[in-house]
Amino acid sequence: MAEMIGFVGAGNMGSAMVKALVDSGRVKGPQIMVVNRENSERIRALEIECGVVPARDISDLAARCSVVILAVKPDQVTGVLESLKGRARPGSLVISIAAGITLADLQVALGPEVAVVRAMPNTPARVGEGATALAGGEWVDASARESAELVLGVTGKLYWVDEECLDIITALSGSGPAYFYRMADEMAEAACRMGLDRILAGDLARQTLIGAGRLLKESGAGVGELVRQVASPRGTTSAALGVLEAGRLGQMVEEAMAKATLRSHQLSGLVGRHALTRARRIVVKVGSSVISGEDGVLSEPILAGLVHQVAELASGGREIIIVSSGAMAAGRGKLGASLRGSMTEKQALAAVGQGILMRAYETAFEEYGLTVAQILLTGEDFSNPRRSTLCRNTMSALLARGVVPVINENDTVAVDEIRLGDNDTLSARVAVIASADLLILMTDTDGLYTGDPKTQPGAELITMVGSVTPSVLEMAGGTAGRNSAGGMTTKLWAANLAAEHGIPTVIADGRQENVLISIVRGAEIGTLISAGHTGEKACDSWGSREVPSA
Repeated sequence: MAEMIGFVGAGNMGSAMVKALVDSGRVKGPQIMVVNRENSERIRALEIECGVVPARDISDLAARCSVVILAVKPDQVTGVLESLKGRARPGSLVISIAAGITLADLQVALGPEVAVVRAMPNTPARVGEGATALAGGEWVDASARESAELVLGVTGKLYWVDEECLDIITALSGSGPAYFYRMADEMAEAACRMGLDRILAGDLARQTLIGAGRLLKESGAGVGELVRQVASPRGTTSAALGVLEAGRLGQMVEEAMAKATLRSHQLSGLVGRHALTRARRIVVKVGSSVISGEDGVLSEPILAGLVHQVAELASGGREIIIVSSGAMAAGRGKLGASLRGSMTEKQALAAVGQGILMRAYETAFEEYGLTVAQILLTGEDFSNPRRSTLCRNTMSALLARGVVPVINENDTVAVDEIRLGDNDTLSARVAVIASADLLILMTDTDGLYTGDPKTQPGAELITMVGSVTPSVLEMAGGTAGRNSAGGMTTKLWAANLAAEHGIPTVIADGRQENVLISIVRGAEIGTLISAGHTGEKACDSWGSREVPSA
């Protein structure tokens, strides 16, 4: 291969691939360029050992290399893609070994006429015994496949697969070596506890793993046959295997691989998370449970922490619109009444609390030299085109002057809104008419779980939702928190509405320290409902209620 090959990243896998290429004789060291964000010592070591050429930066590498390997971690890929955008040579090949980052995301970032391949190698690639699965994008032709095989063939065996298989393959062969290492370590530790010397136990476990792998490779026998060769009836191995089977080894392995598969899929959301860093106009819905204490009364110290984050974002050029619950909680603190009273009593609490809530916001923002403006809205402000336009213009004028709008329902007249507790939908409507880049729904839970985490200990946080489908709504299950009226279902309704208008939504625990700042920095916090996936089929099965429109 006469063309230059570029490696973005010189970590363990990248360095191993560089060394394997040079050792194989397929490529000479000066034909390889390497760039590394950190640890220049790695580049220097490869330069001395293999003769590679250090690149000035990613742009330099992209301009000179016909094949580029992205040998970086998934959370670094989005930054690398931004640096490569518009710089990858037409007809070049880009190979990504980052788990979870999809061909579609890679292709969108790199543009047309760039051949894109996803590869999932594993660490035995360092000794030429790897198992590497590859999936190609739409621009991958026979020549691109040949180039990919030349570069990756030195790692071991190659398998071309459909991209849909890569998450499972990541769990099988990508993570697989660690399973075997862990098993060998447990065997050595068990032998040590039973009285064997630690060094001897470790050496025996290591050699057993090496020998078993080599025998499996060279004997030509299947795994089942090799097990039978070791496990004679009523022998020691059969006794041991009986314990493993009684402990449901197969089920444990499947559960572990399912977790790894899910995590690989979740990593695809990192590209969407990175896009949040570019959000300029952000609507933040603050739930009552976020700014209320355990007694259900407005907590000004908690509110002050939220305001500090908003002020920091504003100082960085972001425009923040707050949709805030908490008026009734503030009224309760003043009057000492219950939040579970009649509709009229709730309206009275809201009327008293609205001024208290705004005074708390005003006082907190004054510390940072920021002015707030109160906007009270009802459903008619969105359904009436003229009033909707006036609302949009008012918000734009306030934001242009550096004012932070604080929006709430007009609770004293909007009876339906109090009954439904739908500040979630209000915030989505505001995001739409304000042409926001991001909607953040702050609540008292980490996000959407596979079940109710309060009653199902095994429930897991879902970090990314592509579309709001009936199955997603079913997982939302439960209702509101102790001091709030809206539940996870209303938040998904709101996220669906925002997604229909191209606005991503993050549902997160607003009580976490610096949660707003972390979200806008692209951190994997809460549940991201991506834009552009509207889940129309789900809407058809949600019953008679229509998705509110702005």
